[in-house]
Amino acid sequence: MGAVRSALNIVCLLALLALVAALATACLTASDRGVPDIERRATALNKSIMCPVCPGESIDQSQNSLAIQMRAIVREKIDEGWTDQQIRDFLVERYGPSVLMEPPASGFNLAAWIVPPVAFTLAIAALLLTLKWMRMSAEAERRLEEEEAVGNQQDYVSRIEDALGFEDTAERGSGQQGEGRSGGTRQT
Repeated sequence: MGAVRSALNIVCLLALLALVAALATACLTASDRGVPDIERRATALNKSIMCPVCPGESIDQSQNSLAIQMRAIVREKIDEGWTDQQIRDFLVERYGPSVLMEPPASGFNLAAWIVPPVAFTLAIAALLLTLKWMRMSAEAERRLEEEEAVGNQQDYVSRIEDALGFEDTAERGSGQQGEGRSGGTRQT
């Protein structure tokens, strides 16, 4: 019964994943149909330019009047035949380098491109080393506990033997057996 239930769960999960993949594919393909290349280009540029008034928002998302004016400028410059880089440079001259959603990959801004992947890699390495150290520590602790248990057991047995006088008792037991026999022979 358990095997049938787990197989049914796997089939349901696979069906759900297939449905999600089909919906995602349908959404992606439907969004590109009928959109002119100029409109796609304008949207891509608008998504790469930050609204100077709204921090962290592109002019594509912002409803601020300045963002609306900037979208109109982008559209106008595209219609005039400007390249994407020329339009970005024009807006940087007007509003400063902070208007770009992605910092330029040169000079000090290069650190914004290098530091995150390096920090992520170092964090993963630190996590893996910590997990390895924890596993080795747990194994060493387990071995130590086993050694202590064996040592404690031997210590316990020797204390019991001392308390009972096990060695003396063994010697007396063999001596008493001889006395009992000899005593038995005396009575006869």
